[in-house]
Amino acid sequence: MDYRRHRPSAELDGLVEHYWSIVSPAPPGPLRAVLVPSGRATIQFCLGRPGRRYESGRPARTNADVYLPVSTEPIVIEQEGPSHYVGIQFTPWGARALFPDAPAHPEQVETAVGPLPDPAALATDPTPELDRWLGTHLPGTLPTGVDLLKAAVDVVDADPSAGEVADLADRLHAAPSTLYRAFRRGVGLSPKQYVQIMRYRAFTDALIAEAGGAPTALLAGLAGYADQAHAARDFSRFTGMTASRFRDTHDGIAALMARTD
Repeated sequence: MDYRRHRPSAELDGLVEHYWSIVSPAPPGPLRAVLVPSGRATIQFCLGRPGRRYESGRPARTNADVYLPVSTEPIVIEQEGPSHYVGIQFTPWGARALFPDAPAHPEQVETAVGPLPDPAALATDPTPELDRWLGTHLPGTLPTGVDLLKAAVDVVDADPSAGEVADLADRLHAAPSTLYRAFRRGVGLSPKQYVQIMRYRAFTDALIAEAGGAPTALLAGLAGYADQAHAARDFSRFTGMTASRFRDTHDGIAALMARTD
């Protein structure tokens, strides 16, 4: 698998975290992966053979040229044959700033935001074409509350286990209601949901990195969970599987596509 990250232009700084591309040969059999919630919207373009995408409560769909908004729901992807994808990972507020009318559920890019970028240019060097394409959607001014969101996200991402939402508002010298409105308007989640997602991701990242030694209870504690049962409930909520099964089945494609650092 050839996985690469690409840096967007300076004018997109604060809206896009990075671009990515994956080129992979055919797996020996159908490959399934869990894309866990990350608190970030993504857009992916398929330049090869498309896979399938499974969302909670919806029939399987072709996994190609799709806008995936910020969500608390996991997505399962399945790939057969060789693959080539190019994608955009936004900041938590970036997608809504660029595409304020985009739907709150996964949708084809053409339906959600408009015409696709040039696939030939994406295949050659994705960065200039993605810069050009996103540049046509740049807002004149950033939405209200972005500065507060950036400060809040920096605090939570640095240590998702540190304190509760009320503590976060106090630290940022903001009223809890102001923080709530900023998150709901700019991200599409409440501050509490965002903290839960990032705390969960800290746990899953530790689980993926586990070399085989640290007990699950210890990992849960390090990620800020009160106890192992709490962690188990979040696994059921976010992935529909146990922590041990997640650790055993979560594969490299999902880890690469879902990372935020």
